[in-house]
Amino acid sequence: MPSQGRRSAPLPKGWHRIRRRILKRDGHVCQWPLAAGGLCGEPANQVDHKQGAAQGVDDHSDANLWALCQWHHDQKTGREASAVAHAKPPRRRPAEAHPGLIN
Repeated sequence: MPSQGRRSAPLPKGWHRIRRRILKRDGHVCQWPLAAGGLCGEPANQVDHKQGAAQGVDDHSDANLWALCQWHHDQKTGREASAVAHAKPPRRRPAEAHPGLIN
């Protein structure tokens, strides 16, 4: 069974069966859409969420899963991790008016 890596949310029970089903559904071919049209088409060995925890989605349905080659899986995961790392924290209090401004 593949490792879960550093996921913040646990994978659903029976993930190994879900993973096998998605790889079979997608013909073990990477489903990443290319800018020029079509799909990557390289051999797929990963199953990932189209929208995942980085987008605040916890959807393990077949419609939200796709087979990816290792390269596209790494690219997607890297972009998601970068977006989370560079997200600005929410402001703790509203901005105050500058004390030198005249109302």
